[in-house]
Amino acid sequence: MRLGRLRRETAREDCGQTLVEVLVVMIVFSLIMGIITAGIVSMLRQQNRQSAIATDMDSARKLVQLLDRQVRYANAITAPGTGTDGNTYFEWRTGNKGQQQTCTQWRYVSSLQRIETRSWQPPLAGNGAVTPTSWTVAVPGIKTNGANPLFSLAAPSALGTHETLTVNYAATSGGPAVSSSSQI
Repeated sequence: MRLGRLRRETAREDCGQTLVEVLVVMIVFSLIMGIITAGIVSMLRQQNRQSAIATDMDSARKLVQLLDRQVRYANAITAPGTGTDGNTYFEWRTGNKGQQQTCTQWRYVSSLQRIETRSWQPPLAGNGAVTPTSWTVAVPGIKTNGANPLFSLAAPSALGTHETLTVNYAATSGGPAVSSSSQI
């Protein structure tokens, strides 16, 4: 009798899990993995969004810094226009009268959503060959802000002696647009 009872007890210990138990464990594990995966996806989306916002803010900051360093000290600014390539541009001149001056041009390439720059030095007297530098990217990730023109120039006011250049832009590289209007 003892041997029969021992075999039955041993058989009960070796029987393992039932199919229902395995299915319940798999469902619970799947739910936990789904929650973890959704959390990771949400974190990655938030990280990408924050990275895009940081890139937009960097583009806007760079544009304002360039305006402050370069255009603020101009002794002449031309009215914005449209080039033969269809891109909007404006030019300014820096330097002392009677000395070598530097002309700089910014253009907005709408198809690439960026501002490019080049410069040249006009001849001191008479006519001479002028060779501008090649175009370089000054600020990427810039687009026009609604229907407003990107560059606009206001004539000197009664109180001021200089023109006012306004750059109305939105910085965007995938995140929500950072819109601003900067005046120099």
